[in-house]
Amino acid sequence: MEHTLNEKDLYIALSDLFVDNEVDYNHIASVAKLFPTTCVEHALFNYVAPYCYHNVLTAVPSVCYFFDEDELLSAINKIKKKENRPISKIKMRLLAFYLKFRFKDEWQKIKSLL
Repeated sequence: MEHTLNEKDLYIALSDLFVDNEVDYNHIASVAKLFPTTCVEHALFNYVAPYCYHNVLTAVPSVCYFFDEDELLSAINKIKKKENRPISKIKMRLLAFYLKFRFKDEWQKIKSLL
């Protein structure tokens, strides 16, 4: 039976942007192109980046070649549960605005491959 991609696969692929090895934009795009661009952008800046971006901003070098899928998906589920609370919604929008600015080059690379 063939595996069909779902949002979880998209989240996992997008998390590769935040690892310590060279980013495989072609792989990320190969998964992302199966979703509408607006869905990919929303997933990246509202769900994946809020959990993963700390890995690339830390002053202490860490070695992270991938994110644990279960932890990533659990964190995204927690983010989704908070997104309808008024204060959390404001915080999430502010963080997404910052992340869009901070990772605009990475997003443009992905978008150009879609």
